[in-house]
Amino acid sequence: MSDEMSSRSSTSPNEDLPMEGHTAHHVVSDDFEDIDLEECVPDEAELPDVDSDLAKTRLARLVAMIERMEPTRPEIMRAVPLHRVLACVGKVFWTAEGDFFQLSKETTSYDEFLSHSWQVESWKKVLLLMILKNGFPASVIGTSGALLMVVLWQFGFLPGFVKLEFQFSFWCSVVGMTLGLSTLIFWRSHRLVFVDRMCINQFDGRMKAEGIMNIGAMLKASKSLLVVWDESYADRLWCIFELAAFLKAHPEVSSGKSRILQVKPLMLGFTVCNLCVCVFLAGTFGVLNPAEDLMVIWSLLLLFMLFEGLSLSHTVRGYYRSLEASNRKLQQFELRHSFCWCCSVNHLNPASGQPIQVCDREIVRQCVTSWFGSEQEFDHSVRSVVAHALKQQLGCDAFPYTWMLGSTTPLLWPLFDFVASYQGAEKMRYLAPSWAIRILAYWLWGIPFPATVGLFAARCLREKGQSRFRDFLKTLLVIIIAAPCGLVVIGWQIYIELNFFDELQSGHETWASLLFVGGCAVMFWAARKAYHLSNQRFFKSLTLATS
Repeated sequence: MSDEMSSRSSTSPNEDLPMEGHTAHHVVSDDFEDIDLEECVPDEAELPDVDSDLAKTRLARLVAMIERMEPTRPEIMRAVPLHRVLACVGKVFWTAEGDFFQLSKETTSYDEFLSHSWQVESWKKVLLLMILKNGFPASVIGTSGALLMVVLWQFGFLPGFVKLEFQFSFWCSVVGMTLGLSTLIFWRSHRLVFVDRMCINQFDGRMKAEGIMNIGAMLKASKSLLVVWDESYADRLWCIFELAAFLKAHPEVSSGKSRILQVKPLMLGFTVCNLCVCVFLAGTFGVLNPAEDLMVIWSLLLLFMLFEGLSLSHTVRGYYRSLEASNRKLQQFELRHSFCWCCSVNHLNPASGQPIQVCDREIVRQCVTSWFGSEQEFDHSVRSVVAHALKQQLGCDAFPYTWMLGSTTPLLWPLFDFVASYQGAEKMRYLAPSWAIRILAYWLWGIPFPATVGLFAARCLREKGQSRFRDFLKTLLVIIIAAPCGLVVIGWQIYIELNFFDELQSGHETWASLLFVGGCAVMFWAARKAYHLSNQRFFKSLTLATS
């Protein structure tokens, strides 16, 4: 269960989950369906003695049942295939209507438990999940389709357009993007996951109560926990409860040797998508650029990339700001400061005016104390374990090199059009092998080199400007700092082309391309080393949880 789920009686899809659901099946009131998501009991001191005794009895019984982490009955354990979670572009996250419980099925274990806050924008959450779960197959299938077009182009099956006095292909770009985007949206992963709104009945009060009460059992049966980390996560009481239950059920996580706890920043998905779109558009512009003069081609391409860079720089700065804010929340985390819905309404149901009978905070506090010995010990465990998970999964630059390669994979598709076109034109065929080599060089080192410098600049200039104009200047300054590195790579390629690429000296271009590869690799290695050292020196306050 996340901190909230939609309810039939809710006025908003983002209302907190009815916590009355944590009470045992036989003590759930008949009017439970009228209670909103994180509803529970008022403080016992506010009730008559008889009600106080009843509340204490209910609380003790409820805590005892949750602590055991055993299902009340096998049928209550339900999971949903991942592809149904992401169906219709993650409809379950952004629509207030619909009964999604029918899409789930009984299970004895979960491949993954999704822990998230309903307080964040749903589109960012969907984008992150699509990138995490469907991004790799989308890259593989898109690239495979683009390579197939290279082969088909050689047989003359596909039409093209005239550029540089010979037929030029655009099929790698079109097919690669079509297949990649389709796979990203429609890939059918059958991994069984837990998503609160789909695995707990929202339209039957008693089943909802029993389902929420079994959250601990579901976490115990989960092979991994995916935390969608954002600024609000540490403030949500029931998000923290999910994390506590998982740490209790899987003590190997606390040792730091297990990767079954996955913590992913919310903004990571949007940042990756922005980079994918930018590099693909840059490559496509290079393919469709009608200019024939080398200098004109590169001048237009650089101008186009400047506008793209502004968008990308703005996004990355926002990404680092969100990481810094989340890190501050993590370092200051204390269970007693987490938001509790029933406490916020003084333990009175706003809809009915009736007292809420069991306080969420007291349930969580007693469970955590039982599992970890004390609230303070749990606070320390959360801060250290989540920080270690972020450090382990994001690396010292908060944007790993492997993620950079995945994000720039769409650049390969339009570049394959150059290889196909050169290979298909007899007078240009000698360039095909060298282009294939340079494509790999750009993907592995040529693009990551200026990107690494840009990441560092964006991190240094992450703070929002006091006005829109000043913020724009900061974004532009990131481009100005990173641009020379990109110009060095491009200048290196132009130098190689002007001095070694000659139709009359066929054979030299392959060796020249290998020289280009070596230069890019050295530049990237030097930039990466300097970046790691700089991060460790200038961002010690951030690296604890985000590096």
